[in-house]
Amino acid sequence: MTFSITKVFKLDMGHRTWTQDMRKGRGKEFYHPGLPYPVNKCANIHGHSLCVTITLESETLDEQNFVIDTDLIKVPFGKIIDEMDHAFVMDKNDVLFDEMKQLLAKENLRLFVVDFSPSFEALAEFFYKELKKIIHHGNYQDLLSIKEVKVSGEHTTVEASYRE
Repeated sequence: MTFSITKVFKLDMGHRTWTQDMRKGRGKEFYHPGLPYPVNKCANIHGHSLCVTITLESETLDEQNFVIDTDLIKVPFGKIIDEMDHAFVMDKNDVLFDEMKQLLAKENLRLFVVDFSPSFEALAEFFYKELKKIIHHGNYQDLLSIKEVKVSGEHTTVEASYRE
């Protein structure tokens, strides 16, 4: 028997997926110039209200009948969410990184630096790996596993997930 618990975290963030070009990559055969948006609309600076949903599993419950108390996992995972909340999330490899970093610093605005183009899918993987570090740091890797991490836009119909 497997037990699971799910917790949803919310944050608002700005970003740009600077690597996007609809004429390249998976699905390129569906692109045509008559589409009602540019080939790289998500390369523009924009933002989202995100829901980050984590689901943890265990074969057992603890002495309090929990997989884990979600208020306790909220402490370390919430720090990551808080650092990203109301920040501009930017790939350090982005061609605009140096200029944006200077501009944001000049205006005392928040920057959260990552090493990937921050699509929903890549953010789901990022959160998964951060959660995995937290579980290992607490020495719970033999008791808890991550079933899935989802990233969805609160006002969009897009949802990305990552699991191993």
